[in-house]
Amino acid sequence: MDQPRQVVLVAGEASGDMHAARLAEELRRLLPEVRLSGIGGPAMERAGVELIFRAEELALVGISEVLPKLGTILKALKAMKRHLKEKRPDLLILVDFPDFNFRLMRMAKRLGIKVLYYICPQVWAWRQGRAKHMARYVDRLAVTFPFEPEFLHKIAPELPVDFVGHPLLDQEATEAAEKPPLPVPSGAELVGLLPGSRMSELTRLLPLLLQAGRIMRERRSNLHFVLPLAPGLGTGAITPYLDQAPAGLTVLPGRAGQVMAQARLLLVASGTATLQAALAGAPMVVVYKTGRLNYALARMLIKVEHIAMPNLVAGRKLLPELIQGAATPAALAEEALALLDDGPRRREMLEGLRQVREAMGGPGASRRVAELAVQIMEGA
Repeated sequence: MDQPRQVVLVAGEASGDMHAARLAEELRRLLPEVRLSGIGGPAMERAGVELIFRAEELALVGISEVLPKLGTILKALKAMKRHLKEKRPDLLILVDFPDFNFRLMRMAKRLGIKVLYYICPQVWAWRQGRAKHMARYVDRLAVTFPFEPEFLHKIAPELPVDFVGHPLLDQEATEAAEKPPLPVPSGAELVGLLPGSRMSELTRLLPLLLQAGRIMRERRSNLHFVLPLAPGLGTGAITPYLDQAPAGLTVLPGRAGQVMAQARLLLVASGTATLQAALAGAPMVVVYKTGRLNYALARMLIKVEHIAMPNLVAGRKLLPELIQGAATPAALAEEALALLDDGPRRREMLEGLRQVREAMGGPGASRRVAELAVQIMEGA
């Protein structure tokens, strides 16, 4: 009797955990007996992945945050090396998280283990040489943005690349509708506040969003603000900032997707949430702040004109971006208020968001990546 396939998945952040969990579910549909293990978070655990190390311990933002966690990172790498040697899996699937996963793909190559990389590191933004590096160690690269295959082919033509669409499109459109209505007063205009999922983002961005909300509320009294807390963040994380909150603020555990679907406008941290919001067709203002060292290094290294993912897909500044020193409460409030009315600017943004969604392809990314995984294991 044939032994069940062994697949190891590694995701290091909340979004990667979610995408890897959907992929794990699709792998089980194609290969019901498959054995899944690796590094991930609660979503992967619920999907039946045996976790040998928890992703929450590895979550980082910026170069300056690596050093304090270096011991944990080395411990995780050592655990993964031992796991790969013991299991000798049929396939290693690496989901984004390049600074960690690049070390694993080299380990896998030395052990003769096939590698599928899912969600390309942002080589189009900085460190383009990583594309050539991946070509040496990766059997297939599954990318999620429509502009990536052509870009990667120019840099590393020997790298096998497949555009699979974005896994955010795999979320059912009915998810928000199945949940209870948002607790918003009748007739109020809903503004969603999304400061990010990490404590470092919360510290830098939540005061900015709350202070901007106060300015907006003074000028538009029917506004109601909703703050959906990211998974893993309790209300205690935001308590120190609530004295800066505008009148009419509701804090919810989770339900960010529902807020995106129903909000008149979003104030959102740069990152995956901007793409999720764009796919929901939600007008937004994007903000970004980080430590001085991280920002100085980023300015030297990053090669793209925009930081918001929807702007990169659109190829233009569709969404306003307030970065570092430009991200002040007054500037954010001004940009946001200008988008609340049904004027030409809002209509242009809504049309642009529709085009972004169209460019991202249809649902089914997780299924397509699972099919690629099976092809690799079968030697195709």
